[in-house]
Amino acid sequence: MKIISVLIRAGISLTIAFAISFSSAVIYFDYTGYKNTIDRFMLVTIPTLAMGFLLFQAIPTIWHWLKPRKINYLIVFAIFSTIAAIVTVLPAGTSRVYLMATFSYGLALLAITLPAIPALERLSRQQHTVRRYFVGFLLSFLILYLLIGFMIGAIYDRFHFMAISTLSMMICNICAYYFIRHFARSQKIKHPLNRIIVFALPLFAAIIFLLVSQFPVMFSPAFFQIPSSMMDTFVSCTIVGGAWGILLLEQIEKRGIYQKCKNTKLFSAIKENSLGIYVSIVFFFINLFLARTFNQTTFSFNSIIFEADAGPWYAILGLPEGFNVNRAVHPLTLITIRPFVRFFGLFMRDSWFLAPLIGVSLTNAFAIFMSWVFIKRATNNETHALLFSALLGATASHLLFGSLTETYVFGMASLIFFLLLLQADEKRFAVLVPAGLLVFGITVTNIAQSMIAMFFKKIGFWRLIYYGVLVLTIGITLTAFVNMLFPGNQSSFWVPEDILFEAQFSTGSEAGVKASLIERSQIVTRTMFLYSVLAPTPVQTIRGRGTEGEIVNFKTYHYKDKIVAWYDGLAKIPLVLWIAILITSVFLFFKNIRTDENTPLLYGILGGIAFNFFLHMNYGTELFLYTPYFTFLVVFFVALSLKPLTDKLWFETGVSVLIFMVFINNFKLIHTILSALSPYLSGN
Repeated sequence: MKIISVLIRAGISLTIAFAISFSSAVIYFDYTGYKNTIDRFMLVTIPTLAMGFLLFQAIPTIWHWLKPRKINYLIVFAIFSTIAAIVTVLPAGTSRVYLMATFSYGLALLAITLPAIPALERLSRQQHTVRRYFVGFLLSFLILYLLIGFMIGAIYDRFHFMAISTLSMMICNICAYYFIRHFARSQKIKHPLNRIIVFALPLFAAIIFLLVSQFPVMFSPAFFQIPSSMMDTFVSCTIVGGAWGILLLEQIEKRGIYQKCKNTKLFSAIKENSLGIYVSIVFFFINLFLARTFNQTTFSFNSIIFEADAGPWYAILGLPEGFNVNRAVHPLTLITIRPFVRFFGLFMRDSWFLAPLIGVSLTNAFAIFMSWVFIKRATNNETHALLFSALLGATASHLLFGSLTETYVFGMASLIFFLLLLQADEKRFAVLVPAGLLVFGITVTNIAQSMIAMFFKKIGFWRLIYYGVLVLTIGITLTAFVNMLFPGNQSSFWVPEDILFEAQFSTGSEAGVKASLIERSQIVTRTMFLYSVLAPTPVQTIRGRGTEGEIVNFKTYHYKDKIVAWYDGLAKIPLVLWIAILITSVFLFFKNIRTDENTPLLYGILGGIAFNFFLHMNYGTELFLYTPYFTFLVVFFVALSLKPLTDKLWFETGVSVLIFMVFINNFKLIHTILSALSPYLSGN
């Protein structure tokens, strides 16, 4: 019996060793290149005997180790190893040699991942759900596939790629596991509307991806795909990373690292705002898909999409050698948002053009998260915060300008951050002045919004004046510093000639005519309260006639021909619903004006809306361009005013329906823009 056992053991060892040795010799070691039979024989036999001996010695230990293991875990690991082996080997060939190589590769991968099984068994006995870790693995795989595919041009070589894939999967899988576990145990996800929004948002992201994929001249799915030549390595490394992540997870639990982290303020903040983090992550990908589509370095004209200067700002923010700003109203962008964007450029190698796309998408995602925090603080209701932060992200303004390489998304985020500080009763100038400088440095006029909000928070009249003087004087000093640091790249907002450049966008010539004032006020009102949230069918004109070539130009108001954008067909349904919500919010604001604890904030928000209204009565030829600076104010006003309706299912259902309709309507805007621009790009 013992002899039979030894023979079986030897047979298994030699079979496995031969499969590995022969397939490797044919595929990697130029087996057919050797003419002599003895050379081929030795090339295969010697490694077979060496590996066979090692396997023969190891089989008793392996068998002893395998016997107490749970069979279902072994099967799952074997399935994943087989999948990786099939993806890696079979695309190269399907002959018997490649089938042997598939078996060998799968066995090797299984051997690398098997040490994680005991840790998995121990974790499962400690109330850790294996299913959640598996779901976390699938989510992490998808996220890393998109992100690494997006940045593939910045990865040095295969070993660099392997290290990034493996380590990223270990970290991402563990984070995803804790995130899923928190959601599963939390009461917040058990609310039916929360579940609907949570599951609907990735669906919206997928629809956006499919939508932009219909225009291959502007977007290719390959922008977010792992190249086929690297896919085998990615699958293998992520499987190994997921398995090794189990070992790391056990150490995190065993050494009490998780328990220690639970007591930190950062962990508590993440836990309390997990829904907001989730929403912002999904919108990051939505805006990144759109950013990769809209921002084209081949455009020969700027200001074609609602007069946005995406082309120059793409270069200003991303080009390693820099680019001229020379806009006095953006005095500190070269030392604020450009360093932020160029930080991502450090990891992009020659793919500098990816850094601005990450910068704008990440900033908009952070703005969505801050909106969640702001509304949650004000209403103390997570479902309300989820609904209106999702609505803000779905607005035409945020979908478009959260994706274009312009200054607006950065200015908007700085304003929301400033409001968050005031909401938290922050009064220290050591905090407010730097935050105000950021607001002022991106766009000088936005300082008015911050000061209006401070005024209604009753910070004190003389302190408010002192704050304004500090921001202005420090802003002047820093702008002079920027002029010295980047000679000829930045104009000065206190020099009349420089600031008067902005006069070309003024409508002051019509201000004295009553009819023009009425018409202008209607345009401003529509833009602020309707267009910013729910995109109309844009006005399309042709620009660049003659030798320059023609390209379509998008507007919401063509001031020369007095053509106004409006809503067609089914778009009128969400329009009516949104107007009804606006009217209800105004009614509830006046009804609760004396009792609402958020009244000072609401006054500040209304002051910001009023400032933007009067500013754009005289400034701006295409007002949709400036919507990021007041869309969040409109949404915040509605969200805070409707606080008495929180926890009313009929109201929350209505807002959910509106979000779906807004998404669908604004998808149409994106489709319209891409349909019109694609022929131009295909001709270049």
